[in-house]
Amino acid sequence: MPRPASRRRALVAALATLVVLSACTGNADEGVETQPTPVVAATAATMTADTSLAAAVAALEDSTPAGEAAREAAFTGPALESAHAWATTLPAKTAQQKADARLSASGAKVIGVSRVGDEPRQILAQTTFEKTKAPVLALLVAEAPGSDFKVAALTPMLAESRVDALDPTSVGSEAIGDGAGLAARPADVMQAFADSVAFPDPKETTLLVEDPLTAQLRQSARAQAKAVSASGSFAQSHEPGDVIGGLRLKGGDGAIVFANIVRSDNIALRRASKLTPSKDFTRLTGIKRITSEASLTSNQIIAFVIPATGAARIVAATDQLVAGTGR
Repeated sequence: MPRPASRRRALVAALATLVVLSACTGNADEGVETQPTPVVAATAATMTADTSLAAAVAALEDSTPAGEAAREAAFTGPALESAHAWATTLPAKTAQQKADARLSASGAKVIGVSRVGDEPRQILAQTTFEKTKAPVLALLVAEAPGSDFKVAALTPMLAESRVDALDPTSVGSEAIGDGAGLAARPADVMQAFADSVAFPDPKETTLLVEDPLTAQLRQSARAQAKAVSASGSFAQSHEPGDVIGGLRLKGGDGAIVFANIVRSDNIALRRASKLTPSKDFTRLTGIKRITSEASLTSNQIIAFVIPATGAARIVAATDQLVAGTGR
């Protein structure tokens, strides 16, 4: 049996060993903040954005049967429906219209990447129109780990609009989640926009600042109502759909949110008339004359910036006629 002094030295050694083992196991990460990880490295994100957008541009310009499969592979959600509609109406467009709408197929700048653990995986990039170099936001989404990124939104930016900085792509940006910490819930902002551009009874809102898109929609609705006023009436409604995606801004100070809002334009004629619809409407529906009523459905894919405090603002939007009825 060891003497008392020997037992004390053995106990001290055992305790020291226990401390070392503890530091090497479960307590090693106490007090250490875990670094967030982006779903795609910066270099890979740029390559993915360029590849995805090049495929999308090619698919948009292909009105042959092969183009449909190409769009299925390049787009998703409401953006896919809009892409199919665009390709269907392509033969009715002038060379000028096609040139004005053509997007750059390379040189996209990645401005945001989602983090590991947030689904769906997202890449937010900025591309441009080929002719004017005006900026266009592109949201790419991969629904499941290992699946390809597809275009969920291609939204031209409004004049003089801006997107505040997102977290560096080296750490990725937080998902929107339930909207906690934002000045307003995304669903409330979408509804406020929809109500503010309804015709003939738009409602004022404090959730959104005035923007060129809202002004344009109101002006267009008034013009259409005036055009048919002698023989009928015009009404326009906007129905909020789902949030497509989006990311928190740098430090979580707000978010950029992409959403689809479905617009319905309805014409009712009081007496027999003959209205000639647009070429796009005819290409989509086969209807060449409207004599009593018509309804047009459009996808409006809109990017809102919702701050932590204050009013939200629209920074980008696109509008595509996707369906219609008439007689």
